Amino acid sequence: MNFQYLTEYIDRLYETEGIPSSDMVVYLHGEPIYRHSAGFQDVETREPLRRDALYFMYSATKLLTVTAGMQLLEKGKFLLNDPVSDYLPEFTSMKVKEKDEAGNITLVRAEPMLVRDLFCMTSGLDYAARSPEIMACVAEHDGEPTTADIVRAIATRPLSFQPGTHWAYSLSHDVLLRLVEAVADQTFADYAKANIFDPIGMESTFMHYDESLAPRMAAQYRFNGMLGRAVDVGLTNEYVFGSKHASGGAGAISCTDDYIRFAEMLTHMGLAPNGTRILAESTVELMRRDCLNESSRPDFNWPRMRGYSYGFGVRVLQDPALSGTLSSVGEFGWGGAAGAYVHCDPAKELTIVYLQHMLNNKEDIVHPRLRNLVYAALEY
Repeated sequence: MNFQYLTEYIDRLYETEGIPSSDMVVYLHGEPIYRHSAGFQDVETREPLRRDALYFMYSATKLLTVTAGMQLLEKGKFLLNDPVSDYLPEFTSMKVKEKDEAGNITLVRAEPMLVRDLFCMTSGLDYAARSPEIMACVAEHDGEPTTADIVRAIATRPLSFQPGTHWAYSLSHDVLLRLVEAVADQTFADYAKANIFDPIGMESTFMHYDESLAPRMAAQYRFNGMLGRAVDVGLTNEYVFGSKHASGGAGAISCTDDYIRFAEMLTHMGLAPNGTRILAESTVELMRRDCLNESSRPDFNWPRMRGYSYGFGVRVLQDPALSGTLSSVGEFGWGGAAGAYVHCDPAKELTIVYLQHMLNNKEDIVHPRLRNLVYAALEY
């Protein structure tokens, strides 16, 4: 194995792409084979990036939420074909937007949204995380709404399409988190700590930011194309509305050493590195099954997902040639808005976690290159 080109690429990311901090770890057959970081904890102070730096995981949180949901499926707490309204009554009488031939939009009765639709992003929900309904809810609760409050606000918005008929990236996993809370009868933070974080040994993963985490947080930036550089935007997460709200789609905070343990569990089909079984092997197999159909498949058309399909909360590689990737059919994972990348390849027992902290993250440029550099390095 020769990781020279990978290391050189990571070392150039600040210069070439303006990414202030980059941290990557690779495991093969359950053992660490590569770890490298570059850049700064804070560009202004020039403090080198800490090995234990914390990051907002944004959409990489979805992997945690889906894992929690799948655990409860295993325990018989719900079925995937159950209506969401069986557990969250606010979704009982949903409306859906319907456009006639003249382009006029009316609201009609929606078909039942199923639990599977939350996992698979076929719910009909949108990703208007700061919609008027949600912002009114935040104001009504003086900036401290609960997760239940936010999900009730989400349920007041009409759906964009009939559940199950299309795929759209949305607040589905935020609603799924609330469903986990409802059937587990505890907050998601408490559930995840007891059933995921503690059993795996994730001591530095949290569902809320507070000032005690500040010393370890890598400064967060947004790349400004007009200026040609990253601008510090502070340690805020626009998807989390106060200390009582947990975002299933974007709320977690973690570090590389913690998330590799979690990702290793997925690569090894539910078995954590410390020998604790978190999910059944058959459950992880279900997670990486293609959940798209003839009507929803055309919607999963992001250029960076060419060659991939969508499973239960994860991308799943179907066609390496179409993707242009060196990785294995069936590898799966997801990413995050500040540049997190999680990659699980059961066939090769290969796991990659890459973290950075820059919105407008250039993932289309960076992630495919990192992936190919890793696979190529294994052969030299």
